[in-house]
Amino acid sequence: MPVKKQLEVMLADAPGELAKLTEILSSEHINIEAMNIQDANEYLLALYDVRSQTGRRVAPRDYYEAILKESAKYSMIRFITDNPEKAADVLGSAGYKVKLEDVIGLVLQNKPGLLNKVSKAFGDAGINISYTYGAGFSDSFSALFIFKVSDMEKALEMFPSGLVE
Repeated sequence: MPVKKQLEVMLADAPGELAKLTEILSSEHINIEAMNIQDANEYLLALYDVRSQTGRRVAPRDYYEAILKESAKYSMIRFITDNPEKAADVLGSAGYKVKLEDVIGLVLQNKPGLLNKVSKAFGDAGINISYTYGAGFSDSFSALFIFKVSDMEKALEMFPSGLVE
């Protein structure tokens, strides 16, 4: 089944913070299967730039600047583990704010055009891809991609096995 529980954690943007988080998981024998870390400030700067270009502001400039200043202290980490409920519990006990959400994990044959095939299929079905992350080395047969989509049920009907060839 391609539905996976993804954990989201705001991680302090400082040396050693990822090591602290992964030590907690390691000590509980929880394996990380996929991960993405995004600089929160970089994301918000891009959003701020888009809003500046479009003129669509819903708050005063000072509000945006305060959020940008605060976000510089954090990164967003999204990851899949072999035991998401336990991971959420142990990280929560360690003081992390953890959000669990459903995502789709697809294993794609690692060849040109497969990610295009999947994204086109989602688009043609009216399913928005909020974000995706994945990896597959050039010498690997397959690649794993995680998708956060607007219509999970419809997406699951399209790729029920999670394998895309």
